[in-house]
Amino acid sequence: MKRKSTMKVHRSRLEEDRRKSEDRFEYQRVMLFILPLMMIAVLIVGVYFGYLSFKDDYSNIANESRDMAQVSQYSDDQNSELLTVVNSANPVNADYVPDLSEVNGVDVNLLMTENLTLMLSDAQTQGVNLTLVSGYVSFEEQKEKYDSAVKAHKKKNKSSTVKAEAAVKKTIPNAGESEEQTGLLVKFSSGTDESFSKTKEFQWLSKNCADYGFVLRYPEKENTGGLSYSPSLYRFVGTSHALKMRAYNMNLDEYVLYLSVQ
Repeated sequence: MKRKSTMKVHRSRLEEDRRKSEDRFEYQRVMLFILPLMMIAVLIVGVYFGYLSFKDDYSNIANESRDMAQVSQYSDDQNSELLTVVNSANPVNADYVPDLSEVNGVDVNLLMTENLTLMLSDAQTQGVNLTLVSGYVSFEEQKEKYDSAVKAHKKKNKSSTVKAEAAVKKTIPNAGESEEQTGLLVKFSSGTDESFSKTKEFQWLSKNCADYGFVLRYPEKENTGGLSYSPSLYRFVGTSHALKMRAYNMNLDEYVLYLSVQ
């Protein structure tokens, strides 16, 4: 009788152990099915939030860099025309006429149209009255301007033609020797009688013009063309070149020379 009772106990334990084993197996099988699903779900959630984070970062970068992002396709500075230096040693032909576009009633080189328009708009938004005075000048117009200035200088100073031309060329190049003929040189005004170098417009340009691809063409240092300092004349060279020139503290003549020996 005691043996039968013992056998029943062992059988009961065996059945209990078997049920526990089956339960563990079933649990493991379920977990093997659920765990991959959980991992996939976590991965999907991670990818989704990663995408949202990337989207926000990209949006912020785009907004902060709006001035750089909205500029002309030519701001990649792949066009060699942007770094063309024009002076007595490197004149342009009499029949040279660049592709032109009109900005605020002034003809300028098509390469800078979008950049110039954006710069003028942003300056206006910031309370800066940046007025575009002049841009492209034809060969004939430049010749007439130069000849008239030489004639006036001779009459006023009773000087020879040679002396008059030497004096005039410091501010007004002869026909074919002016970067105004490229349409890439523009002149600004504040709309007041105050010297431009003392205006907030000049201060704004000094700080911001490179971000739009412009540089002060004739700063207070010697220029290859021999032209005097002019705070109101700005040259479009493209954004990357302008930013490098600002970082290197170089004018256009120095920068072009620097690139030629690299």
